[in-house]
Amino acid sequence: MSSLPRTIKGFFALGPSRFMRQLNNIGDTKVGTLVGTDQFGNKYYENLDESYGRNRWVQFAKEDTYFSRAEMNASQVPAEWHGWLHRMLDAPPTVDKTMAAPKWGVEFTENLTGGSKAYKTYNTTRVKVQAWEPKVAPRG
Repeated sequence: MSSLPRTIKGFFALGPSRFMRQLNNIGDTKVGTLVGTDQFGNKYYENLDESYGRNRWVQFAKEDTYFSRAEMNASQVPAEWHGWLHRMLDAPPTVDKTMAAPKWGVEFTENLTGGSKAYKTYNTTRVKVQAWEPKVAPRG
């Protein structure tokens, strides 16, 4: 929860639309310096005036389109930015290229489990147990 002066400062820095969107999506207002953007449009911010552990954050690309919170999750953050967000790396991937994806590697995709694009298996074996269907005799 933020203090009243910090909230007012956030309102003037962000503008009414972004201010309300942040309150709705993350329940707080955060103002910081844009550090970089990944290939999916997620924006990464840093504010060293914030307390440790709360001074780096991501603004998801889907957050700008008024999607629900369910469509924004941590699996949408690529590995190199995850390392920076969680302080495994001091410099962001825009400066330090040590975490860059290798050319032979598989392209990053988010975890689609639980969504409409999730992988669904299918069964090719016959059913071993047949369901019982009662035979209804006509009343006479």
